[in-house]
Amino acid sequence: LTMEIMTNGIFKGPVHRVVTNSEKERMSVAVFYGLDPEREIGPIAQMLTEDQPARYRKMKVKDFLVAHLEHFSRGERVVDSLRI
Repeated sequence: LTMEIMTNGIFKGPVHRVVTNSEKERMSVAVFYGLDPEREIGPIAQMLTEDQPARYRKMKVKDFLVAHLEHFSRGERVVDSLRI
């Protein structure tokens, strides 16, 4: 998801699901390790032009992780809520 935000939508982050038991569904969640919670996630400057302005708003890592878990629990993608 952060790849989609950082590349301004050029590269998409897939939803990853794994089924290990044919009788019980299981989902795995990718989590971030060692990120500065005060750092901002947003489109990188090299991906922005006058013709390709930012498609996603910036958000602090700590706020992104909270929002990601909230959206994931509802079966939604947090990246959709960050679109400008």
